[in-house]
Amino acid sequence: MTQKQLLESVLSEIVHIKKHMPNGELKQMQKDMEDLKENISDLKYTLLNPDNGVIVTTNKNTAFRKSMESNERDFLAKMIELEGIKRWKEGVTKALWILFTALAGIIIRLLTEVV
Repeated sequence: MTQKQLLESVLSEIVHIKKHMPNGELKQMQKDMEDLKENISDLKYTLLNPDNGVIVTTNKNTAFRKSMESNERDFLAKMIELEGIKRWKEGVTKALWILFTALAGIIIRLLTEVV
C-alpha cells in the first residue's frame, strides 16, 4: 500500500466518522477528554507538588520516623534516669518529713520543760 492510498484510506475513515457520528457526541467526547486531562493534571499536582505533595509529605514522615527510631535508645535511657531521680526525690522527701517531725517534737518538748 502506497502513502497516497494510506492517506486516502485515513481520509475516507474520517469522512465516514463525521457522517455517521452526530456532532454532539464528538463535542461531548472532546469535553470528556478535556475533563479527564484536567483531572489528571490535578492529581499529578497533588502527588508531585514540591511544597506539600503526597510524595514530599511521605518522605518527610519517613525521615521523621527514622530520626525518632535512632533517638529511641537515648530516650529510654533518659526515662530510666528520670525514674531514678523520682525515687531519690521520694526518699529525700520522706527523710525531710521525718527530720522536721523530730525537730518539731524536740522544740515542743523544750517548750513544755521551760513552761
